[in-house]
Amino acid sequence: MKVLNSIINKFEEVVVIISLAVATTLTFIEVILRKFFGSSLGFTHELVVYLLITAGLIGAAIGVREKVHLGVDIVIQQFPLGLQKTIVIVTQIASVLFCLIITILGVQQVQNIAEFGQVTPEMEIPFFIPLLIVPISFGLMTLRFTQQLIQIMRTPAKGLLQEEEDAVHE
Repeated sequence: MKVLNSIINKFEEVVVIISLAVATTLTFIEVILRKFFGSSLGFTHELVVYLLITAGLIGAAIGVREKVHLGVDIVIQQFPLGLQKTIVIVTQIASVLFCLIITILGVQQVQNIAEFGQVTPEMEIPFFIPLLIVPISFGLMTLRFTQQLIQIMRTPAKGLLQEEEDAVHE
């Protein structure tokens, strides 16, 4: 499992780095072309939007992995230890379910669009290709929330919030 996690971690990081690097480079080239040559590549805006969406959604999966997603620890700390763990487990389950639902709906949306043969306006590639990022990224978030849920269930209530706080400060 650790090898698979390592591969997924690297995949997430490489996708974000490449997406941001290509988006930045294309934007720079587009500015130069428009400013000095009065021309444009034509597809740049659309591709940059898809790349930034990709970086943002995969970045969200990295955020879940690194436990930097939104939390309400200050509210949870007001409850007794046993109830704290229950609240954290319930919120983790809600997060898993939400991401799983978006993953399933994303897959269905990609399938529907693929069946219709819709293409993107500027690049004229099948529209389902850029939309694949939704089920992929939310699938990754589902995996990460599930991993955290398993870890939370194995952690004693006493060390639960401290462990999460330590992860944020690493």
